[in-house]
Amino acid sequence: MIKRYTLPAIAVVLLSYAPPSATAQSSATTQSKAPQVQFVQVAKNVAFKDGVLTLGDVSPMTTFFSDRPERLTGQVRNDLFAKLWNEGKNGFKNDPPNAALTVFNPVGKPNQTIVVLTNPRLDGKNMLFDARALKGDIPAQGGESALFIDGYQTPCNSGLNNPWDSGYPCWAATAFSGG
Repeated sequence: MIKRYTLPAIAVVLLSYAPPSATAQSSATTQSKAPQVQFVQVAKNVAFKDGVLTLGDVSPMTTFFSDRPERLTGQVRNDLFAKLWNEGKNGFKNDPPNAALTVFNPVGKPNQTIVVLTNPRLDGKNMLFDARALKGDIPAQGGESALFIDGYQTPCNSGLNNPWDSGYPCWAATAFSGG
């Protein structure tokens, strides 16, 4: 059985062996080539009422990943994800992300809605967002769901002094630092 802290520890070790090419580039080049990070949250059920999207019994971790060439992957605790949402110029406070909410349908095609998310918060095992639909209708209730949250391209400006975080997105760097 893998202990809860094993996967983040492995990720830190793997990231420490990342090629130094990102640190050797000029800041202008690094900024233009920073990876696009996406986030995924999964839940056992979903509800939407009065503009509040509730991911019920959500996984305690938000998964993040980027496409090539970096292919960063990892997880960040939901409490840290919600906290970092509003912090600094790398957060989502001033530029709320779009997201695709996919709700499983056992008898047909999954329901998919494109939403804008703001104000993330935890309530026990539930993750809540203020949300509004951009495309489709947010279901009042549903079963198993996944929320695919758009990310952004940005180099890390978190001020961490870790050799592996230069040029990596702040979300990725701070995910393993404890904040």
